[in-house]
Amino acid sequence: MADDTKTNGSVKLDPSKPILQPAGYDENSPIHRYETSEILWWDNGVWGKAGYAIPNDGGKPTTPNETIHFVHKFIGAEMFNLMHRDDVKFSRPFNAEWLFDLNKMLTLGIKRLSDYSVSWSDKRKGDAEHATNTPRAFTVYPIPFFGERIRQQDALRWAGQVLLVLSEVMQHSDNDFDDDVTDLFVAMVQSKLRRIQQDMAMKYLGFTREQVEAADFVIPDTAFAKGSYDPSALFTSREMIEERMPEQWWPSTNDLTPIAGVASTVANVFAKRWPIADGFYGDGGASESTNPGGGSGIVSMPGPRPS
Repeated sequence: MADDTKTNGSVKLDPSKPILQPAGYDENSPIHRYETSEILWWDNGVWGKAGYAIPNDGGKPTTPNETIHFVHKFIGAEMFNLMHRDDVKFSRPFNAEWLFDLNKMLTLGIKRLSDYSVSWSDKRKGDAEHATNTPRAFTVYPIPFFGERIRQQDALRWAGQVLLVLSEVMQHSDNDFDDDVTDLFVAMVQSKLRRIQQDMAMKYLGFTREQVEAADFVIPDTAFAKGSYDPSALFTSREMIEERMPEQWWPSTNDLTPIAGVASTVANVFAKRWPIADGFYGDGGASESTNPGGGSGIVSMPGPRPS
């Protein structure tokens, strides 16, 4: 007998619809969900026009696992903070404070995952004997990602890697446990955080591949101290300067307050694929341009692709 209690977003095939339609397509609904593993465009008014993105939960927006919920929220909130600083507006290297805070987030994320991990031979002390946790929505933190708002390409690359690991966290099978996480889950997340940390250490701090791949590698705080951090030795003169960016709207702290932590079940209402391959020209959606009148910048959609 078929199990009709599944409510995890799985979709049944409808013989009345063309087989090549997206799995979540409903012609009677204003929201056309795409079953896709891509990072999702958060097309919510001005945030959508500014190219904001959220992780892809793969149809699993909730979890009863308190540990996973906390780790997901910690990483998302820290990246939200980093991606709204001035450093990401420029293609030139970050200042030391931005890199220091990124490294601190990665280091603490790696440590806390180890603190919570249980191996296959351990007793799952966090799981309930009878009662179970009520599933709750993941908390997501939309960040600028698509389009041309973010000039700092390493910030963009690392943000993409963080969005992907957050997506993996939301879809991992450990979510079906009440509280504990397995060492397999921890190793998966830690490996992705270490990849960012190693990349940053080599490119911006001058560490070698052999150094960053050592089992006991850590970046000392002194690497970010005044007089120690000097990107001019690791970047060309062209990479150290750039043309001024167009005048454009950037959110204030007050603007960001309403989106500083949104339940995934709410955020998903505005989630869709970034339209890079859907007939748009240029960057596919959120092209920045300067207001001809000299006032605040405006965000405009690109025109049709030239024939």
